[in-house]
Amino acid sequence: MTTQPGPGTAAATFPGRPPRTHADEPGPGRAALRVAAAAGVLGLVLEVAMDHLHPSRTQPNDTVAAFREYSRSGTWTAVHLGQLAAALLIMATLVTVARLGARQAGMVGALSFGGGVTAVLFAAVFAVQMAVDGVALRAAVRAWASAPPGTDRTAAFLVADGLRSLEKGLAGVFQILSGLTLLALGLSIALGRWLPRWLGWVAIVAGAGTVVGGVATAHTGFSPTASAILAGPSVLVAVFLLGVCVRLWRLEEPAPGGP
Repeated sequence: MTTQPGPGTAAATFPGRPPRTHADEPGPGRAALRVAAAAGVLGLVLEVAMDHLHPSRTQPNDTVAAFREYSRSGTWTAVHLGQLAAALLIMATLVTVARLGARQAGMVGALSFGGGVTAVLFAAVFAVQMAVDGVALRAAVRAWASAPPGTDRTAAFLVADGLRSLEKGLAGVFQILSGLTLLALGLSIALGRWLPRWLGWVAIVAGAGTVVGGVATAHTGFSPTASAILAGPSVLVAVFLLGVCVRLWRLEEPAPGGP
């Protein structure tokens, strides 16, 4: 009886054919690299614009004051949809970077692959957060603001406050996943040097700070402490993304075995 050769016997059956590696897999072409670079820049610009339009005069952890401000906003849902679009654009850039790094051998490639997975996860969590914050919370806050004083108003507030707590939890998880993405990609770049090494170190510091900030958000909500922790990493994230986008725009189509 004869048996079919398995994947492990390919090299023995065809001695002239070298074993296939991750580096032999097709990478993103030049057009895809430029689209990813443009997406990252557009995502950053859109995120800054949406942050500017987001109602933020009151302290976010002052729930009653925040709800009153939110109830007067006429662009609340549009702003949050814009924030979601920005996150998806940035995710596209990070996934492209992860694809480039995944072509490297060993731990460097594994770290990039992990960074690509967590990039998709943080975008998914952020999408849920924007649905809760931009749609469900908006409706609950309007119901509370228009309810007559008494039991109905109290019940409406408790519903809105519960959604606010859910939003805070999702924000903490989103920040932790964002930080893990930056840490994984940063370590891959710093160890493998397939992009400028300084970009890797910027991502590592930004990722560590974002993880710490996410843990603070999970414990304290949108507190001044969490905001202070996240301020520095947010700047470093922008530096990393801009640096990566410039590099992606200048890269030619990767050859097998290279980034």
